[in-house]
Amino acid sequence: MPLWTKQDLMSASKASDPTSNFLKNLKNIRGISIDERTINEGDLFIALIGERFDGHNFIENAISKGACGVLVSNIKIAKKYNGLFVDNTKKALINIGEFARNRFKGITIAITGSSGKTSTNYFLSNALNQFGKTHKTFGNNNNIIGLSLTLSRLPHNFDFCVLELGMNNSGEISELAKIAKPNIAVITNVSNSHIQNFKNEKEIAKAKSEIFTGLKKNGVAIINSDNIWKKFLINEAKKAKVKIHLFGHSKISNTQIIKLVDEKEGSTIFYDKKENLHLKYLNTTQAKNVIATISVIKELKLPINKITKVISNLKPLSGRGEKLIINFESNQKTIIIDDSYNANPESMKAALNNFNNLKLKLNDFETLVIIGDMLELGKSSATMHLDLVPILKKINPDLLLTVGKYLKNLNDELNLTINSHSYFTINELIK
Repeated sequence: MPLWTKQDLMSASKASDPTSNFLKNLKNIRGISIDERTINEGDLFIALIGERFDGHNFIENAISKGACGVLVSNIKIAKKYNGLFVDNTKKALINIGEFARNRFKGITIAITGSSGKTSTNYFLSNALNQFGKTHKTFGNNNNIIGLSLTLSRLPHNFDFCVLELGMNNSGEISELAKIAKPNIAVITNVSNSHIQNFKNEKEIAKAKSEIFTGLKKNGVAIINSDNIWKKFLINEAKKAKVKIHLFGHSKISNTQIIKLVDEKEGSTIFYDKKENLHLKYLNTTQAKNVIATISVIKELKLPINKITKVISNLKPLSGRGEKLIINFESNQKTIIIDDSYNANPESMKAALNNFNNLKLKLNDFETLVIIGDMLELGKSSATMHLDLVPILKKINPDLLLTVGKYLKNLNDELNLTINSHSYFTINELIK
């Protein structure tokens, strides 16, 4: 089945065909691309214009790599390459995404939160694959362009679609949710990431709760009952008149975590009184994202036992607690925990606590901690970096290396007790 026919694409994008020769020798489009470097044969190339680039400059490359056609906002280029013409290619992409969502008859799940979005998306999409064809947000495509691109690639005969919604400012989630129109909305947690763009953490909670405004009739809001903003989020979900499902340690949870056990390898979740699930490669922080996944499966009334083997064998995504083993020439085993994807105060503390748990299991290993500044924390930056002092003292690594101006202060605070060095740039650290 084609992803897009010419007729549907023109209808969705509100485009014209100046030469009437668009897709002349082809019946359909296999994919959508906005990056000529990763284009596949049969893709439509949409020439977006950004602050630092103009996609129209890469059309020759896109065609040479197999693009079946182009969608542009320059009438001369449209005529030259037998392309479709629109006034604004970004708006056209958003229109295509909306059209794709509206024709999709499967179940859509949207995920937001200060951390854990991408991991939950990864766990949930792998779980749903056991029950039907599942489409998901790839990489970090969680803004308006990323969401529209993800939806533009959504085959209309699939069963499930898992979408990740991100934000930096108030109002962004609302805009995304209205396009995503989820049947189920998940908020993994709320913390102070991106707080420089908000007055306080309550404003962040309010911005995250905008996801409920896009929920379809009879939709479900899945909320973390361990989060300090749970009551606020529950009230916002009630305003949207949707079903509420809580997950976490709290006794009021619909999916209750009874106990999380940190194993020598991985972790084990005990939940809902008598259920348990061993995760071979995931730590206790990731286990909470697995519980969010189980909550969705329960709300869809799908059998949990069909996903346990798949979930049990999942490994962390790159940059999110991935464990890398390196053997140097001396045959000394070195373990690198890569938690470098992103950081806010909550996720940084979680990463350091997980590192400390591993250190306790491997007490004959030397330990090295390398951390970089956390960004977008506004006026609270200095304080939030110094808040890491207790956990770093607890780890007491053999060597601590920090990168950035805020961690310089932390380094000064610790270097009497810990062997530590600070650098302002990555390149200085590498040297």
